[in-house]
Amino acid sequence: MHFELAGKKVRLLAAAVTAFVIIFVAVHYKKYLDPELDLNHGYALFILSMVGGVGAGLLIAVRSWADEKYKMLANTVLFFVMPIFSMQMVECFNGNFIWNFSVKTGLANYMIYLVFYLILYLITGRYHISALVVNIFLYVWSIINYYVELFQGTPFLPSDIVTIRTGLNVADGYTYELSWNILLGSIIFLLIYLFNKRCVSMRPQKLKFRLASKLATVGYLAVVLISFFFTDFSTNMGYKPDFWNQARGYHKTGSFFNFCLNTKYLIVQKPSGYDAEAVDDYITDTLEEAGVDPDSDTSMNLLTGENDYTASEDGETPNIIYITNESWADLGNLGDLETNEDYMPFIHSLTENTIKGYVTVPVFGAGTSNSEYEALTGNTISFLPAGCNVYQSYLDSETPSLVSTVSSLGYSLTAFHPYYRSGWNRESVYSLLGFTDFISLENIVDEDIIETHKKNSNVIEYENLLKERYDDGDEMLLRRFISDSYDYKLIEEMYEERDDSEPFFVFNVTMQNHGGYSVSYSNFYQEIYTTNLSTSYTKANRYLSLIKETDEAFEELVEYFSNVDEPTVICMFGDHLPSIETEFYEELLGSDLDNLTTEQEMLHYETPFVIWANYDIEEAEVESISANYLSTLLSQVAGLPMTQYNKYLSVLYQTLPVISTVGYVDSDGTCYSASEETPYEDILHQYNCITYNCLLDEDNREESLFYLVE
Repeated sequence: MHFELAGKKVRLLAAAVTAFVIIFVAVHYKKYLDPELDLNHGYALFILSMVGGVGAGLLIAVRSWADEKYKMLANTVLFFVMPIFSMQMVECFNGNFIWNFSVKTGLANYMIYLVFYLILYLITGRYHISALVVNIFLYVWSIINYYVELFQGTPFLPSDIVTIRTGLNVADGYTYELSWNILLGSIIFLLIYLFNKRCVSMRPQKLKFRLASKLATVGYLAVVLISFFFTDFSTNMGYKPDFWNQARGYHKTGSFFNFCLNTKYLIVQKPSGYDAEAVDDYITDTLEEAGVDPDSDTSMNLLTGENDYTASEDGETPNIIYITNESWADLGNLGDLETNEDYMPFIHSLTENTIKGYVTVPVFGAGTSNSEYEALTGNTISFLPAGCNVYQSYLDSETPSLVSTVSSLGYSLTAFHPYYRSGWNRESVYSLLGFTDFISLENIVDEDIIETHKKNSNVIEYENLLKERYDDGDEMLLRRFISDSYDYKLIEEMYEERDDSEPFFVFNVTMQNHGGYSVSYSNFYQEIYTTNLSTSYTKANRYLSLIKETDEAFEELVEYFSNVDEPTVICMFGDHLPSIETEFYEELLGSDLDNLTTEQEMLHYETPFVIWANYDIEEAEVESISANYLSTLLSQVAGLPMTQYNKYLSVLYQTLPVISTVGYVDSDGTCYSASEETPYEDILHQYNCITYNCLLDEDNREESLFYLVE
């Protein structure tokens, strides 16, 4: 190998690049003093970044070449070494280093990265172009994964690709700050780019060698891709997604490697032994074994376990207000949390004509629509691919739900979400679930104001435009979203303006508490803060102050309907916990998030729920319930007739009160993680077949099980 200095202009460019990198890193040195890093570790990364700047300059200023007879070998070796550097660049954004991997894990990652290099090589026939395209892709992917996990608490999954539009709608509410991960990862990308410029494509002169290289490449791709996607080889080797905790899996065995592992699960396979004709038998047998006559008007009372539930004798249909409250959580449920004052005084004190407790939802930090789906349909997403979004990927035909039940009883059918109607594909999905009206932000705020806000993302301008245009414009926003208080006032207006020949039903997804807790706003006063933790967590304190606003708004809603003569039931639950400081959760739970017990992980997915009525109902505190049972419980509180599926769910609840993406809880309170076998495999398999029939096998769906039959 031979080396020489480049010309003067190139050397000046090299000096400029080196100076820029070193100065930029030096200015942002505090980014390396991340409290999650050991101080010495932070200094080492800082020095490594500085050295990277020098290395970039040397790669520009020094030319190198191999003797002609070694040129093909040298460039080929360089091409096959490049994936190692790519791995480290990607893992840097994940806060990880490839020397932490076992040899087996490192090799598994390398094989997947090499697949992408070789696919591009087959297409282009050029080493340099192949590596360049692959690394640009990996760099962009790494940044996306970094910010998705930072904002949502969960990494970027293949199924997130189809939700990118929804993500962009709320992206301007977050703060995009530099970190050591971005600094060092970007420097490594620069080094890879400069290193790759030395790579020159060499073609074997003889035809037989050219054919052999192509055949070897195709053979490698075939072996790896077939064994990866169409066999259990990777699973048997111990590599499959950590469905329980994707972030942990990304960290332990490689982020991009785990992303690829998750692609195997995008397609929903039929449950083993699935037979559409057996679904009716599963439900009938379950009911009969519980002592419930499938043909009778009675069913099991979900809360008491007694076979004495009947619909209201006089056919009374109370108004129903069903609220999915964005990011609503009771953080004190996670551990010993003390605050300067109660952040949910009204709901904590509410007991009369009230059923409340904690509901296990299927998502953490984001993914509202999956919680909606479970709470509306009674189906669980725990049998679907990890990280999927039902609204985006699977719900493409008319699907039975609570909406179809109340529709057959003559209710009005309104969905209400005070944000963009395109989010989570709601505009299409809500009609498939049975809603006849969908009220969104576009129905509340004039289009020109919305477009101005989308274009400028200026909250002060947005708020001023609302004040100028609307008499109550100064009440509409809290931070940059429609407040819960204003949201509930709109529900009250809908009720007052309703067609009073129909009982009133509205499904409301609020927006006030949506993520983006780093930014302060002039229209939001923070009044709650923690008093017993080791440090002040800015995001957590802002979030708790928002929850106080939700509590006050819910009190106003209850007070309003307390003065309404018509019987009314209100159910509100949280869709997921907020994505706030990881350290806050770890201190409260007393454990690193990668090492939570099953019970602790369950807490990480529990949000509060409350059902209140303006007439006499049996009060109850519910210890365990998952979102898939919530519509059945609400239906029974409202005295509605049960579909066969509702009857089945009320029986299933007695055995497994929690069925979720995290795991299962049985009637004895025993927790099982989603990755381990349970004594309830047969029951879960039957439930899997039933939900598959309901959601995905619409051509063979047993309609009489999911709809009220006259």
